[in-house]
Amino acid sequence: MTEDADHIMVLDIEDGEAVVRLPDTSEELWSLASLPPGVRPGDTVAVRVVDGDMECWILPRPAGIQA
Repeated sequence: MTEDADHIMVLDIEDGEAVVRLPDTSEELWSLASLPPGVRPGDTVAVRVVDGDMECWILPRPAGIQA
């Protein structure tokens, strides 16, 4: 499902806007309303455009190293 989507990283959220890092490593300011509900700094969001409509969803965070 995510193979046809680009992944962006949410770097910071403030005053209804989010700083995101795009796949080309550039950074942009996006409206928080254009991102999925509950998004937080550090989240990776999958984004794709289908028939002119943007779909996005929060990807699971890595579980980390387990002992």
